[in-house]
Amino acid sequence: MANGLHHSLWASFAVLAAWVISCAALAQKPAAGFQPTAETTAAPAELDGMTVTDRRGERLPFNATLRDEKGQPVTLEALFADGRPRLLQLGYMRCPMLCTLALNGLVRGMQGLDWSVGEQFDVLFISINPEENFELAAAKRAGYAVEYGRAGGEKGWRFLTGDEATVRSIADSVGFPYKKMADGEFAHPAAVFAMTGQGRLSQYLPGVAPSSSDLRFALTGAGDGKLGSTFDQFVFWCHQFDPSKGGYVLWAFRVMQIGGLVTVISLGTTLFIVYRREIRARKLSPVPACVPVKGVPSAV
Repeated sequence: MANGLHHSLWASFAVLAAWVISCAALAQKPAAGFQPTAETTAAPAELDGMTVTDRRGERLPFNATLRDEKGQPVTLEALFADGRPRLLQLGYMRCPMLCTLALNGLVRGMQGLDWSVGEQFDVLFISINPEENFELAAAKRAGYAVEYGRAGGEKGWRFLTGDEATVRSIADSVGFPYKKMADGEFAHPAAVFAMTGQGRLSQYLPGVAPSSSDLRFALTGAGDGKLGSTFDQFVFWCHQFDPSKGGYVLWAFRVMQIGGLVTVISLGTTLFIVYRREIRARKLSPVPACVPVKGVPSAV
């Protein structure tokens, strides 16, 4: 029994260790072909004190009307009509630095996913500059669809414009601050917002280079259990978002829960097997014959 218990405990620890290593590898896998550097992640001085406010759970103003790439009015409600989760970015298309970095970083992060824009999820880019028009939006959409390099990119990746009041209401709903500076440019942070199919903010990923794994976790959470395999849901359940790191990390509490469960199951299985073996051994053991004792009369 002791040997069986010993082997079972070691098996439990081996399973748990393998699981932790696999989850950590998934969580830390960078976007294919892209390594964030200090140059791409450092924020300019104009962004001091301008950070995203956590508004998870808030809903977008679905009655807000924007302009699509053809100059036609479209409401947010119509854009979310299919119920797919979406990644939302706010910025402006003539931005000289930060927005281009953020868009390029998102492209590379999405290229590392086996899910595709226009199929499992969509992307919305909304301009915070009311002077930008639909023609510029159409050009940006076509260019980034080519950069993304997958069929359906142009269908599922929308570039939208709108008036200041409308865009401001959308930005406020997800906690995205911005302001126009004296030189006509806009100061704003960089972030990607994962929205549910019902238009609620599920998660935000600050920075210009979201990793493929973080995008996958964010989309899994925004999918309300409808996106990803059972394994995806399990790995997502084992991680939590760490605002200080701007991404997902392995959740120690979940590791402890699973480790305890594996140990209990292993011990229970070992005890059950040992008990069954003992019962079987007793059944197979020969019953000793009754030997009459001298001087004691046998039963009639």
